[in-house]
Amino acid sequence: MPRMSKLSRRQFIGLTGGAAAGAALLGVPGLRRLGASVARAQQPVTIRYIGRPGMTEPVEEQLKPWLEQTGHKLEIAQFGMQEISDKIMQSAATGTYLADVYQFPSQIRADVINAGALAEIPQAVLDAVQFDDILPVFARTLKWDGKVYALPYDGDIHYVNYRKDLFSDPELSARFKEAYGYDLPPDGASTWKQWRDIGEFFTGWDWNGNGETDDFGLSVLSNRGGFLWWGFFSRATAYAKHPDDPGFFLDLETGDARISNPGFVRALEEFAEETQKWAPPGGTNTDYGAMWGAIVGGRVVESYSWDGVAMDNAEGSVIQGKQGFSILPGSNEVYNSKTGQWDTFEDVSFAPFHAFGGWSFAVSTLSQPEVAQVAWEMLSYLAAPENSLWFVSHPTGASPYRESQLSNPAAFAEGLNITEETAQDYLDAARETLNHPNAVFDLAIPGFNQYRDALELGVSQALAGELTAQEALDQVAVAWDEVSERMGGKASQAALYAKTLGV
Repeated sequence: MPRMSKLSRRQFIGLTGGAAAGAALLGVPGLRRLGASVARAQQPVTIRYIGRPGMTEPVEEQLKPWLEQTGHKLEIAQFGMQEISDKIMQSAATGTYLADVYQFPSQIRADVINAGALAEIPQAVLDAVQFDDILPVFARTLKWDGKVYALPYDGDIHYVNYRKDLFSDPELSARFKEAYGYDLPPDGASTWKQWRDIGEFFTGWDWNGNGETDDFGLSVLSNRGGFLWWGFFSRATAYAKHPDDPGFFLDLETGDARISNPGFVRALEEFAEETQKWAPPGGTNTDYGAMWGAIVGGRVVESYSWDGVAMDNAEGSVIQGKQGFSILPGSNEVYNSKTGQWDTFEDVSFAPFHAFGGWSFAVSTLSQPEVAQVAWEMLSYLAAPENSLWFVSHPTGASPYRESQLSNPAAFAEGLNITEETAQDYLDAARETLNHPNAVFDLAIPGFNQYRDALELGVSQALAGELTAQEALDQVAVAWDEVSERMGGKASQAALYAKTLGV
């Protein structure tokens, strides 16, 4: 996910049992296996590393056994997500050394790779980390023009988490059927209509038995300047991503912004109503912490995000063993941007959102050769299958990105202290989302932050009732076209967008 810190340094050390436990978990013998394929430096060096607060601490702890064995030193600098992007670009533009290793959001890959900031990864490193085990949907975020420039830290997608215990309750299902004419879906909402019915049904009465009537149906990310981009687009994909058209954000032929078409407008109208009526107070400006608290506190029954599985056993959670997970809801009606009409499908059309796309590791082209050699060795260690499994199966904020990780529910059950059934549900939802042919990949072209700012301004105005959904998105469309022109022109942006989609 775009990463909020959920573990303090002290908590993380306590979780791993310090360096000794870290060595046991990671299996230091992996160092010896990697040594045969990745060149080893003869003299200790200092590696300078930049990353985001809350993400560098797990890396630092996991590297302790490697640093102790090799004698190398690690210096870490922490910056916010936008700061990381800006500093890497400034370093590349001026030829000024910043760091040896970057931990950066995959959405800026077009910017940093085209700027010449990242060194191509040696084949020996790709072999050492078993690159072929990385799922194709994530491998594509590490490549540009057929070359690999980064290794994954995690893989980010959105999926639904819902109260499985309530949805399978016969009495609640009977009450729901009486109100809406169909059974409460035991596997979660399959369409956004069902999502809305469920949100309405569970709002305003004491379904959790706490003696209060302030319970709600749903909670989703809606705060401007935080997570609104991902909260909104997960809601919009099913209406605006046609299965016969690979484009979503921009038209692939013209580069025109599609954001104001009827699919997006319908999504925003419904998103606004849901957050105003069926979410806890402040639902039109919900940040990650508020959403997390509503879920683990048992005040809502459905949501969508990155880290729902970690909420199961989070501090203060009352939902342990009660959650289910599923692909984002779909729709039987999808807007066709090519014909300008709504198409109706007999079967539900799904379009799960690969929200954010994950964080990546890379080595700077300005790193000295002898230090870069050690940096490759270090990244080979961090990204090795056995070590990367630890990151994604413990509460570090990292999500699975390897086939072998999706096939190991026992590791997630143990690492997150959840049941294997819960772990399997989560991995099944992840696999369905990651393998879906109509999945929507997040925008990753130059100017992303400007597109994001314009979108969040317009959507927040609609959520506040200052503009209608159509007015707000018309305003966003104009702003997006202007961003595209500043970034080299709409045709150029369309070509880069197509490249990120593999079209």
